[in-house]
This record gives sequence, C-alpha cells and structure tokens, in this order.
Amino acid sequence: MKRKRGSSGGASLDSLLDTMTNVVGILVILLTVTQLGVGEAVDRIKEALPEITDEDMERSKKQVEELDSLLELEQEQLQTVKELTQQKKVVNIDEQKKLAEKLKKELEKLKEIQINIEELKKQIAERDKKVKTIEETIVTKETELADIKAKLAKTPDPGPTPNAKIVNLPNPRDAPKEAKPVEYVCYDGRVLRVDIPLLQALALKAIAQSRLVTAQEQAVDCDKLVKLFENKNVGNRDWRIKLKPAGGVPYLILEPREGRGDTSERLRKPSALFRQDLRRINPRLFYLNFRVWSDSYDAYLVAREYADQRGVLAGWTALDSNSEFRVSLGGNIKLTCEGYVPPKTTPKPPEPNLLPPPTERKLPGNKID
Repeated sequence: MKRKRGSSGGASLDSLLDTMTNVVGILVILLTVTQLGVGEAVDRIKEALPEITDEDMERSKKQVEELDSLLELEQEQLQTVKELTQQKKVVNIDEQKKLAEKLKKELEKLKEIQINIEELKKQIAERDKKVKTIEETIVTKETELADIKAKLAKTPDPGPTPNAKIVNLPNPRDAPKEAKPVEYVCYDGRVLRVDIPLLQALALKAIAQSRLVTAQEQAVDCDKLVKLFENKNVGNRDWRIKLKPAGGVPYLILEPREGRGDTSERLRKPSALFRQDLRRINPRLFYLNFRVWSDSYDAYLVAREYADQRGVLAGWTALDSNSEFRVSLGGNIKLTCEGYVPPKTTPKPPEPNLLPPPTERKLPGNKID
C-alpha cells in the first residue's frame, strides 16, 4: 500500500539527521583518539625529563636572587659613573700655570742651597770615632763592674754598721703651685731659719744710709761697700750680712751668728725653735726648702724627720763645706763695681754644623722630695 502523504505537504528531514549523526560520531571518535595521543605524549615527555626535587627548586630560587642582586649592583655602578661624569670639573688653565710658576721658584731655591758633602762626611766620621770611643769605654766599665760584683759576691756580709743613718730615697717632684717656700739652712751642725727678703732689705737700708749709692743703676766703689759691711754690724740676731764682689757685681754673704740655731740634740726637745716654727706652718700653703752643708747632715735628718711627722713637704740642696751662702742685693737696685774690666774673650767663629741640633732640656723649677 502506498503511504499517504501528509497534509503538510513538506520535504522529509531523515537525510539531514543521518548526516549530522555521522559528523558528530566522527568528531567524537577524533576527540577520543586525540586525547589518547596527548596522554601518551605527556607520559613520554615526563619520562624524558629529569625529576625535579624541592632542593632543585630552592637552588633555582637562590640563583634567581643572586642574578637580581648582580643586576641591581650593575645598575648602581652605572648610576655612579653617570653622576661622576656629570660632576667632573673643568681644569682651570690659569690656576695650573700659577702652580707651575710656584713650583719653579721653589726648585730655584733648592738649587741655591749648597751642601758641603765632604764637610758633612768629616763630621759624621768624627761622630763615629766618638761613638766608638764611648762604646769601648762602656765595655771597659762593664768589665770592671763585673769584676767588682764578683769580688763583692766573695766578700762576707759585715752586718749592720754601728750608728748607721737611715735615709729615705729622694722622690723629686714639683712643689704645689700655690705653696711658698720657707727657707732653712743646715750649717755648722745646726738648723736655722733664714728670711732672705728681710736680710736684703736690711742690706739695702745700710747702703742707702752710707750715701755711696745715689741711683738705682750705677757703678760704685765696691771696696768701700765691703769695708762698710765689715765695720758695721748689719743683720739681725740670727744672721750677719757681709758684702763681696764677684764678676764686677756686689753680692751679699750671709753668715749665721755664733750659737744660733738648733743642733741635732736640741731638735729632739719640744722647745726647739725649728719645732716651734713647724707647728705654726700650714702644710697646704708652705713647704720647707733646706740648704744643707756637708757638715750638717745629722741635723738635717732630724729636722726632716719631724717635718715628715707633721706632713710638711720639703726639698733640699746639698752644698760642700767651702760653699758660701751668697745672695743678690735684691730690690730694684743694680750696682756694678767701678773699674771692673771683664776678661777679654775671643769668640770663636761658629763652625758649620749640618747635623741636627741637640734636643733642648729645660731645668726643673722648685722641687720637693
């Protein structure tokens, strides 16, 4: 039987549906095959590549950080070079010319300085000879000292010396800045205080009364001045003042009067004049200055013992038995002896000395020990 035609009268879609179904199927098949091929390719790539561990990752990160640091350093250096290039100063030709002229003048001065090489060699040779002589002397003295030490080592110890005196080793140092000295003399086995400014004033008063001097600076008859002090008893109860010229200038000679001062035995008594004075001295304002003659060390040691007990600082100067206690006239008066002619001295011409000058050494000021 023949199929009846529909009432719509349109064309059939079966062919279109068949075609679309076939195309979709083919695409599905192709997609499946492609996925299988990609999976196999990925597996092959994984097998070909080495396995990456955490340590490899950390090492790679560090390398990247180092490369970044090097890059920053290169950029900073490049920036520094640019700044230096921009700040480069232009050379001033005029200043360079002035500097060259100055160097030329200094070079000319150096050429003018002439050094006698032969003279310098002679001086060095003489110095070498002196050094050699001194070295030989040192060797000789060291040999003698070694012989003495050897003899001393063989000498038996005699023991303590009877009536030995114990003396502290000196420790020289500067006296306090604001402290003033109180002068003492150890002479003829006695300790006696001396007021030098007072004795100078008494001497100047005697000179003024004699009318031999009429000006602060003048030449006087020193013989008459000597006779004046010989005939007139100038001084105080402890000291007698005399006058003596030296080198054309009159000086005062201070002599202790007979029996004045404290002996070493009397110093042991509280009534000794030295100990009475010591009790009135403020250790923070004054210190003792002893002039010690060679015949009076015993008295000095006793006086020094009591000064140390009171905490009064002291210093001393040693003098031999022939030394005079001589001081200047003091004041503003400057006298010279009439007719005095200083001995003629022919100054030697200075020898050229190309060696460095010796080091200057200044003498210390007031000292205590």
